[in-house]
Amino acid sequence: MILALCLQIVAIAHATVIDPGPGSVKANQTVVVRGDRIVQVGDAERITIPSNARVIDATGEFVIPGLWDMHVHSVFGDWFPGGRDVILPLYIANGVTGVRDMGGELQVLQGWRDSITAGTLIGPRMVISGPMLDGYLADGKSMRFPSSIAVVTPDDAVHAVRTLASQHVDFIKVQSEVPRDAYLAAAAEAHRLGLPIVGHVPTRVRVDEAITAGQASIEHLMGLFEGCGTHEDQFVAGKGNMELLLDSYDKSRCDALIARVAKAHVAQCPTLYWQKGENLLDLIDQDHQPLARYVPMSWRTGAWRQFTDAIMGDIRKDPLERRQEYWHRNLTMTGALYHAGVLLLAGTDAAPGVFVVPGFSLHQELAEFVEAGLTPMDALRTATSNAAQFLKRGDIGRVGSGARADLVVLTANPLDDIHNTTTITTVIANGRVFDHAGLSDLLSGVERAAQSK
Repeated sequence: MILALCLQIVAIAHATVIDPGPGSVKANQTVVVRGDRIVQVGDAERITIPSNARVIDATGEFVIPGLWDMHVHSVFGDWFPGGRDVILPLYIANGVTGVRDMGGELQVLQGWRDSITAGTLIGPRMVISGPMLDGYLADGKSMRFPSSIAVVTPDDAVHAVRTLASQHVDFIKVQSEVPRDAYLAAAAEAHRLGLPIVGHVPTRVRVDEAITAGQASIEHLMGLFEGCGTHEDQFVAGKGNMELLLDSYDKSRCDALIARVAKAHVAQCPTLYWQKGENLLDLIDQDHQPLARYVPMSWRTGAWRQFTDAIMGDIRKDPLERRQEYWHRNLTMTGALYHAGVLLLAGTDAAPGVFVVPGFSLHQELAEFVEAGLTPMDALRTATSNAAQFLKRGDIGRVGSGARADLVVLTANPLDDIHNTTTITTVIANGRVFDHAGLSDLLSGVERAAQSK
């Protein structure tokens, strides 16, 4: 169902408002929305609700800002058909009102974004990289992922960055196979053009070099474990393995590296839920997943089957106990970054992660952050105010006058238990209200679409 956005007035009355940025928790508040903006927030007794407002009685409920998933792929070549009818509504149904798309088909994504902004398509706000920069695999002619631009030389890198800039991307995303000299050229050109460069730390690049090059965010904790060890040279030469990664850890080196990350203001998007699934994929029963009804069979027999086969072939090199230790180290590393003051971003790598189901996965990511040692309030920040800070946008990630009307109403307090972010009764996305019936309709529509793909 497609509805045009209208300048309706909505009042969420008598709620407890949780605003993660300032860390405020205020009871008995009323939030007034006009069109796509919040126009008033304050004590319920002191706010006069306009007579023509739609009133949502949120007595005993909690309001948080709309959530952002800061690492997604919504149109990944032809690997995930049905994204428009499956991925986009799943975000809204789960209170994810914004995403950072880290690699996809640019024209399709820009078209979706325009339609979402116009109110003719249901979906989240989007910041977009378009195709990723990547090098060739060992055969010299194949690339690992779709939606990629081959970058082998510095000239390739400069040309790719300029081309993407001319197509009005929001940032540049780099992948693992970009050669070192090409990576440095891409970073320099992106900075010259005023575009952030984000993504992987390429295999042949040291994490310290990525920091020096001004990479704005590092995904999946890449390069950090290698940089924390005494054998980083072997990993840069392509001769490392998980056993060496774990055994070569040096605390003093790691403390110094984390301090450098913090001082340089390099954000970290650890994608913990994805990391857990990749390293412990043999523990996932893919035939009995409760969210399978929202997943097209073409994903399960296509891209996810390819990923599963590739991952299983790789993880069998390490016993389960070693992989569990590596997963535990991911949590420990995230906690150390948090305590050092590094800006953390919630991202899930949906939909390429096997059974990393868009929307739902963001709530699972927040739970992993708490497992890593964050408070529930700070876990909420990773998907709200931290995203706003990283994107340099004052109009998102908060509940305040002038902010975009992206809000989530919960029946239970997420500060008591982070899993309570799933107790959603109402989502307001770009000023459009999805109440319980509307959210059910979204999920039902996804289920039907998934059955047809």
